[in-house]
Amino acid sequence: MKRVLLDLWSVEGHIRAHIMITRWLCLHIPALGKILSMLMDRIMLSLYGIDLTGKSIDVAALSISHPAGVLLGGNGIRSSGRVAIMAGVKFVARSPSNEEYLRRQKEQRVFELGDNVVIGANSVVIGPLHICDDVVIGAMSLVNRDITEPGVYVGTPARKISDVVSDEWVSHLKKIERRQS
Repeated sequence: MKRVLLDLWSVEGHIRAHIMITRWLCLHIPALGKILSMLMDRIMLSLYGIDLTGKSIDVAALSISHPAGVLLGGNGIRSSGRVAIMAGVKFVARSPSNEEYLRRQKEQRVFELGDNVVIGANSVVIGPLHICDDVVIGAMSLVNRDITEPGVYVGTPARKISDVVSDEWVSHLKKIERRQS
């Protein structure tokens, strides 16, 4: 019980609850729900400095412990696993006229992330793209193409430097198994 209360009090708990509530509002109360979720998204920007569109984020277990300057936007971030995003991370589009981007944005699947994905502080992820399971992206890296092999990636553009990956950044998140829809 103590752990549940602490989780609800934490910034991470607030962010996860926000995303859950805004997704529910948009799915169950179409017109009014969209308006309420947009207002709630602006509150998150004011409170925590995290720019997001909660209805477009579908991550089973998300950690954003220091949300200042994080841009998740409304392009669609999907993961059936555990994802940790550090301060200052930006998810952006390659080009607003890119055909693949437009197709995946309609499906809200511009960014597809695996399980045990960690994106280091001030990194930029340019989509559309896919990141496989067990990937750590170092701070201040630029990810501009799919990552298909597990490992540690750093630099501009991000290059693989190691095969050794642990789950220490996401170990506090409960692993949730979901079926892909």
